[in-house]
Amino acid sequence: MEFTEHPVGAVFDDAKTSFQVMQDIQEAAGRGTYAPFADMDEWELAEWLIKNVNQQGMEDFLKLPITRNRTQPSYHSKYLFMKAIDQLPMGPEWSCELIRVHGDAVLDEPMGNVEANGEDDAKELELWLRDPVACVRELISNPTFKGNIAYTPEKVYADPQGQTRWYDEMWTGDWWWETQRHMPAGATIVPVILASDKTELSRFKGDKSAWPVYLSIGNISKQTRRQPASHASILLGYLPVSKLHSFDDNSLASYRLFHYCMKKILQPLVVTGQEGVEMVCVDRRVRRVFPILAAYVADHPEQCLIACCAENRCPKCEHIECPHRNQAQTTNILHAQATSQYPPKFIAQGLCAIFSPFWSDLPHTDIFTCISSDILHQFLQGLLKDYMKKWCTDIAGKPNFDARFRAMPYFPGLRHWKQGISKVKQWTGSDHKQLQHVFATALVGAIPHQDVIKASCALIDFIHIAQFLSQTDDTILALQRALADFHCYKDIFVELGCRKHFNIPKLHSLTHYVSTIKNFGSLDSVNTEHSERLHIDYAKKVYAKSNHKDYTIQMTKWLQRQEAVIWFRSFLNWHHHNSRDDMYDDPDASPLDAFLTGPQYRIAKRPHFAKKTIKYLIKLHGAVGFTEALKAFINTLPHTHQFFEPNIFDRFDCFSNIVITLWPHEHVSNDSFARIRCHPQHLNGSRKPPTPARFDTVLVLVDEEEHGRAGGFHGKFFPPYSIKLSNLPPAGLWNFHEPVAYVHWFKPFSHIDNTIWMFRISRSTRNHRPNAGIVPVSQLIQSCHLVPKFPSGAVDPLWIRHHTVPPANTFYLNRYMNLHTFEQYRQHEA
Repeated sequence: MEFTEHPVGAVFDDAKTSFQVMQDIQEAAGRGTYAPFADMDEWELAEWLIKNVNQQGMEDFLKLPITRNRTQPSYHSKYLFMKAIDQLPMGPEWSCELIRVHGDAVLDEPMGNVEANGEDDAKELELWLRDPVACVRELISNPTFKGNIAYTPEKVYADPQGQTRWYDEMWTGDWWWETQRHMPAGATIVPVILASDKTELSRFKGDKSAWPVYLSIGNISKQTRRQPASHASILLGYLPVSKLHSFDDNSLASYRLFHYCMKKILQPLVVTGQEGVEMVCVDRRVRRVFPILAAYVADHPEQCLIACCAENRCPKCEHIECPHRNQAQTTNILHAQATSQYPPKFIAQGLCAIFSPFWSDLPHTDIFTCISSDILHQFLQGLLKDYMKKWCTDIAGKPNFDARFRAMPYFPGLRHWKQGISKVKQWTGSDHKQLQHVFATALVGAIPHQDVIKASCALIDFIHIAQFLSQTDDTILALQRALADFHCYKDIFVELGCRKHFNIPKLHSLTHYVSTIKNFGSLDSVNTEHSERLHIDYAKKVYAKSNHKDYTIQMTKWLQRQEAVIWFRSFLNWHHHNSRDDMYDDPDASPLDAFLTGPQYRIAKRPHFAKKTIKYLIKLHGAVGFTEALKAFINTLPHTHQFFEPNIFDRFDCFSNIVITLWPHEHVSNDSFARIRCHPQHLNGSRKPPTPARFDTVLVLVDEEEHGRAGGFHGKFFPPYSIKLSNLPPAGLWNFHEPVAYVHWFKPFSHIDNTIWMFRISRSTRNHRPNAGIVPVSQLIQSCHLVPKFPSGAVDPLWIRHHTVPPANTFYLNRYMNLHTFEQYRQHEA
């Protein structure tokens, strides 16, 4: 449903984009497309040099005789090369402002006006910044984003009756819709998304750090914004990192310095947010744009810094059981404290004496609504690692709990905890994600208290639902129900002595996930994972290119040149394709259409194990029932030659892995793939240990008619562990050209364990042997993770050494392995 209360996104004129302007300049000057470079080869050499070689390496490369005599570029030195790069169109200009600070000696005076009592007490800090309006103009006018940008809010519904809301992109959320009501007729809102986080630059030694601030806009689709290669986020500034002796990271003066710098950076948004500014958009239309701060992505300490409150408080609430903070009221409280009125609410709300917060003058902005939920720091690094892992380890005991992680079956992309989890010294964001996939299954048998397992499963349910790429009113209800289930069972941790209370800010923050989703769409568009990834490109790699002395000015210059090269590459791509009507994807195309018309699997052109005998398959692949399974499969094929009979002289081509396309789901990615591995142990010589055997488990569709009637991911599924085969000989005896898989069946899904809410299954046998079969690879729906039901007490050492499915009797289908499996088998349904 479109916004109809008054005109939105009005067009005032037509104009040319920056790419078209560049093309006109080149044609008017009679220059080639690759100017200032001679041709495509010289440009591609320049692009490679600027991206991969440091400055000294450039000088050495350009002075090589082979470069000067054979390649003969127009630039013969680093100086000439940089001069050519600097002729390319540059992005928003950098500027540096010096800020004079006085440590904690003076608190009430504005930064920049402080008189120093002595040289040792004062210091000048550098604030590097760009104009945020220029950055918004750069993004909203970039033709690269054509087809992935919106100018008006929408209300999307999951049902034809318009009863169930659908939230994914920022323009489907309530914030844009409600803000549009207060804007002039015809206004185009640009939701500004900020992200900041301090990061270390030096590795192993040194204390160099940076505090980058990133800017993106909610008009660009979140899938584009999440991809670093799309360059949909711009580095807005580097905040100063102080090193004064009396100026530690938690001092009040450091808080004031942050707000003072952010106010400097965002000052241009005050006027443009009120009056608007005309900008050329990617569709060559001129609109009056109102850039408004909509979301601020940060971890918990920085959220509290933004909200001007102590770190043991909620940055969005007055206190845990109290209502949402009000920006106008908070501003008045801070002003009253600054004028020595000392209001009681200043202490009651846990506020800090920051009397001029950067957000106080920003129009149409409620900073407490802007602060987004943070899955990475609040849940994965916070609740899961710092609390749940510690509590459950204390209950189960380190050796017992570690043994279950060591015995966890392998799965593509899943970290194997060789020493358990208690001995991990340094955790990464990827490690936290891996832990959430297997944490619940490791509790079975290790902890006798069912409420501990139920509480843990409820939290993991919550975070999996929160990670959906789209949300509806139904999934939001499931999210709330999962959190309510945790609160229902959480008292067991108090009874067992793990915790005295649950006054935990990161636990309380989960109550704000629903409001963040309703305001801004699904949480993947406002998560700190993206800003953490941006640190690599905009801080760490940039610092490595400098000489590590007075590095910030070098970093800004290097980044500006990088952005110029990226812009010019985008211009060349546009120039080569601007006459094509099919340059951009059809926005009305269905993801399911692409799946049905495209290949459902990818397999190597040549087999990894060619022309292997049945004896080889039995010995190394464990295919003990291969001959019988092949006979049964051939008999199911139409027009099978009645005299054909498989025998021991036949040979088969075997493949070590296959990649299958996963069926699209409503709330998970539509372009996901799964790799299924199946190979015996491989020797790596005398110096390295052998590569262990891998035979993955998969879900197989055996009732295609029911699948078609039900639609989507339904029907009967059996999880086998499989061996991929192809080119069944002798050729020409039947019309079947698809690769097939040899499988050992498990029994069909039937029983759900009510404690962990997972299917419990066991192996299928026939005549005391594995029940084997052969199926076409097109019936492989997705890979799955089978976890043995761990016994109470010690884990069998054989399970720890096993690299495929352990020799257990009972298994759980791990519904937490990925979002595809979880979406199909989640139990917290409306």
